[in-house]
Amino acid sequence: MGDRKRVNVEGDRLSSLPDDLIHKILSFVGIKLAVETSVLSSRWRYIWTSMPCLNFSTKDFHTLPKFSTFVKHVLLGRNNQIEVASVELTFRGKVSQPFVGRILNYVLSHNVPQLSITFLPGKKIEFPLSRVSSRSLKHLTMTGHSFKHSITTTPHWEMLALETLYIHCLTLYEGDNTDERISLFSNCASLKNLTIKKCIMAGGLYSFNIYHPGLTSLTLEDGFTRVNVDTPQLKNLTIKQWQGVHLVGPYPVDDEPKPYDEEDEDELLQLSTDLLHLEKANICINCEFEEKVAAHKIVCLLQQLHSVKFLTLNLEAVKLLSSYVELISHHPSPFANLKSLKIYPVYVTRPKVTMSNEVKNYLLGSSPDATLTMVSHEEIRAVMNVASAQNLIRELEVLLDQWKEYCETNTAPVKQDKAPMKSHFHERMTYWENLNEPFHKGYESTRDITSVLQKLEGLLKKVPRSHRAKFQSRFSCLRAEAETIMDNMMDRMKIQCDKRPSRSINVIYDELGITTAFMTNCSQLD
Repeated sequence: MGDRKRVNVEGDRLSSLPDDLIHKILSFVGIKLAVETSVLSSRWRYIWTSMPCLNFSTKDFHTLPKFSTFVKHVLLGRNNQIEVASVELTFRGKVSQPFVGRILNYVLSHNVPQLSITFLPGKKIEFPLSRVSSRSLKHLTMTGHSFKHSITTTPHWEMLALETLYIHCLTLYEGDNTDERISLFSNCASLKNLTIKKCIMAGGLYSFNIYHPGLTSLTLEDGFTRVNVDTPQLKNLTIKQWQGVHLVGPYPVDDEPKPYDEEDEDELLQLSTDLLHLEKANICINCEFEEKVAAHKIVCLLQQLHSVKFLTLNLEAVKLLSSYVELISHHPSPFANLKSLKIYPVYVTRPKVTMSNEVKNYLLGSSPDATLTMVSHEEIRAVMNVASAQNLIRELEVLLDQWKEYCETNTAPVKQDKAPMKSHFHERMTYWENLNEPFHKGYESTRDITSVLQKLEGLLKKVPRSHRAKFQSRFSCLRAEAETIMDNMMDRMKIQCDKRPSRSINVIYDELGITTAFMTNCSQLD
């Protein structure tokens, strides 16, 4: 009786929490699980209807029609007297699917200030940004998984209230616009923070412009498209491994656009204007060759970053300067306001290098009180291992979701009919081809899942202890799910083998590379 009473007390404590705190907790698990909590008690029955953060994901459903029905019911059943703070949509399939339009229409009609869209791996997707033109949207995030996913912008795309825009792993396509003088985000008058990562241009254009008088934070990472930037109010600048960035002064609108030159793709970051308001700069320059011309450009770049207070540089650029100290020996340090200098290596497999005294004096001479942080190769390697583990777990989740979707759409029981004995040759061939289709699908899926499991098994040993427990917990759940899926696949294959003459299940195990030793190994990871 005492134990039961304590359980009831604990349950009352959870139910007695204020709605806003319960909403905060449920925001971490997605709207599907939030709706499922309605069966717990009368206290929880309508909690989900007032959730301010809506997180929709097709990964929570085996089929898209079921997901579409769920979206419809949630939006119709929601308490619209409570404002929506943010909407997240993670989906696969075509943009033309009904649930996409339904969610976007809801965002626009209810003045939702924050929207995040993630495209899952799949077929080519073209998403016109005109579909999210809004006078109330303040924060927009769009993330793809390959350059097959693209977003289309036009000069008429207006987002007057937009303050933050984050674009990752997408192809930027400017529709029918062929005027290189037009800024990509010219109609986002309130834009303050812009991040573009791993994006390329399409539509016949080889460059784009970012001309914005009010932009205060700009991040460009892992790109090869020439970018002209005019942002006089810039305070935070991050440029990592993006070749061909040119920060210029006021853009002469009446001038002809610069013709495309293949050599521009290899240009280092260039500044043709001083950034007087710059406070933070994180610059990673690709220094594959120790050329004096490149070292000279780096010196010019640093001189125009003279107002910066917090500076981060890659060790390879510092090494290049150390090889040509004569370029800085007669120049004083340009950084009179520097408070912090951080230097880190990009390539952890290369020999370690140290910063020469000449370069150290050049960077810190005018700010002797600034702190210097040298990030070690081991620290970077640990960060890379954590990122690799996260990517492999996401890859495993995608593989498991794809197999579950395949099984959901191919649930018809496998018939035990014998092959036609007296039929025509092509009828017998069709019979065996239909029989082999799930066999080959299972073969490919099991092979891919097994490969990711093996990679994760080795990588978890390298992940720092501070992260290992979290990864181990998630991996254990996915591994158990993978084992169940592979057991089901084995059962299906055994049935196929019973129908295939002289086909041994042991041969299949060998082809899949699944051994008893490996499965035993997995069970010991806990």
